[in-house]
Amino acid sequence: MATIDELTDQQAAAFAHAFLRWVVDQDPAAVAHFYPDLDPHQIDDAEASDLGRSVLEDLLAERFLKGDAG
Repeated sequence: MATIDELTDQQAAAFAHAFLRWVVDQDPAAVAHFYPDLDPHQIDDAEASDLGRSVLEDLLAERFLKGDAG
């Protein structure tokens, strides 16, 4: 399995852009109305890269490191 450190900035940014489009356009959790100004197209690649890494790190830690936290 790849690690977060192996992600390129472009891969992390691509993930974040896709993730934000999914959250806003499909709104699976019905939360988009709480963020009416959130426009995935306004987030630049550097911000998206940081966001993508953060989301993936949290997801992976939550899924695979549960036993280590407590």
